[in-house]
Amino acid sequence: MIKKVSIYLITVIIGISLVSNPTFCQPEIDQEIEQFNGFAGILVQDLYSREVLLSYNQDRLFTPASLVKLFTLLSGLEILGQEYCYHTDFYFSSAVPGEIKGNLFIKGSGDPTQSPEVIRQIANDLVKKYGIHKIDGDIVLDNSLFLPEEFLGRGWMWDDQNPLIGALMVKGFNVREKQLPYYNTMPLIWGQLFCQELYEQGVQFEGDIRVGLLEEKLTVKAIYYSDSIDQILSYMMKMSDNQSAESVFRTLALVQNPGNVSTINLAITSLSEVVFEILGIQWGEDYIIVDGCGLSEYNLATPEQIVMAISYLFQQYGSNLLEYFAYTSEKGTIKARFPFQLWGKTGSLPSASGLAGILQTKKDRQVAFCLMENNFFGEQNDPKKFEDAIIEYIYENY
Repeated sequence: MIKKVSIYLITVIIGISLVSNPTFCQPEIDQEIEQFNGFAGILVQDLYSREVLLSYNQDRLFTPASLVKLFTLLSGLEILGQEYCYHTDFYFSSAVPGEIKGNLFIKGSGDPTQSPEVIRQIANDLVKKYGIHKIDGDIVLDNSLFLPEEFLGRGWMWDDQNPLIGALMVKGFNVREKQLPYYNTMPLIWGQLFCQELYEQGVQFEGDIRVGLLEEKLTVKAIYYSDSIDQILSYMMKMSDNQSAESVFRTLALVQNPGNVSTINLAITSLSEVVFEILGIQWGEDYIIVDGCGLSEYNLATPEQIVMAISYLFQQYGSNLLEYFAYTSEKGTIKARFPFQLWGKTGSLPSASGLAGILQTKKDRQVAFCLMENNFFGEQNDPKKFEDAIIEYIYENY
């Protein structure tokens, strides 16, 4: 599924190497950088000619925050493909119509789209399809496709608001405590929501809701499919959704290593292999990414690498790529932020900020850009204002 793109790499390398000086900026930009009390990096490149328009610290490593999602987008499209769907499988035996004899097993695959409303609808549909009015056994939740112990991402702060991750998860469910009593919490919440709808539909059930493993002798009776990964990635990017990003990241390992449980290490390997083949950069030497959403401060990347990823995606998908980015006139993370056309991905952590994407300038020139800021401090030192000033300069002058 991974494509060979050696010609693309040569083109990018030539384009980037045109400016090796890390302070290739205009006087107005130099002034903005001098006034900004923090560590900043900039790269702006024409999408068609590869001409580098602005460059400052473009090859220095930064904490990228949610700009990591650009790598998740790239690897998700390359490994999973736009039509990939998550599936939730239901297993049971039934000798009497309308009755489940024994346990009902539910096996998840990491679907990040299942809100409480969706979970209740899944239960409702299952009841109607099979005319279920009684379950004699337990409801057993098989959460094993993602390593259950890794319900948080690597390097996530325990006292931040983090999404819980699992093969069975509830969309939008976050936790924020310094303790970690969350092992098996996510699948059990999923099961409780599912059972609430069973009760509403009059299904007799007196067993337990528990986490366990599927009995191999059973065959699947029903499957619920999610939206396509194309839709999931678009939501992930526009809303900067951490839960769906981390789920896609973990799913890479399932597709690249069929039959194995997804672990963070396997997910890192899957992402790093496709990034190396496409962009020619080596994990651990040129960059580090340990999650799919950017919450981890272990992540390190350069503005140059972000622009390389955007340029490759534009080459592959053309203007369709814009459907994945937040847009100034639509719902998303940059709505109404600029009075001109810009498609972007934002990034924010307490000590890191970023903005990357595609800008159509005043002269109708399309450029890929990446701005990163780290280690800023002071109430008057707003990285978003710094980003806005740089973007407005690019728009007006190119």
